[in-house]
Amino acid sequence: MAVDVRIKSNAKSVQKSLNRFFNKFPSITRKGLARASFRLQAIIKELTSQGKDFRRRKFAPYSDGYIKRLEAEGKPQKVDLRYSNEMLDSLTGKVHSNRKATVFFNRGEMRTRALFNQVLNEPKREFFGFDKRTERIIQREFVMFMEKEIRKFRLWVLERI
Repeated sequence: MAVDVRIKSNAKSVQKSLNRFFNKFPSITRKGLARASFRLQAIIKELTSQGKDFRRRKFAPYSDGYIKRLEAEGKPQKVDLRYSNEMLDSLTGKVHSNRKATVFFNRGEMRTRALFNQVLNEPKREFFGFDKRTERIIQREFVMFMEKEIRKFRLWVLERI
């Protein structure tokens, strides 16, 4: 009596899928970090336009002299740090590596204005930063993007093993 044993394996296709995945992974991570930095920029701009700092507390009111200046120029007196819109419009982001992205002001004059509002002025209006709530939002944005991109690889072969 003879026994004939045949083994059929999909190891090559699994290996090919894994190689494709790991070759693509760095670029996906960079795209995810870019999306997360865009999300942070949007949150900072939104909170600032609502007159809130990054901890979601109301900004201190403008001084009487500054309010008179705004009235004379016909500008709104709402505390939203938008005199000419240049400062928040210069807010941008950059992905440095597969692990790090930075949000910053791309013009020196706007960095100085931001520093004045954030640190030097009394009262301080701390708009540039993030708290735990914002951190969770950014993390969720990153994770959702990564999961969506990873699903595109159709690694269903690994689930069956």
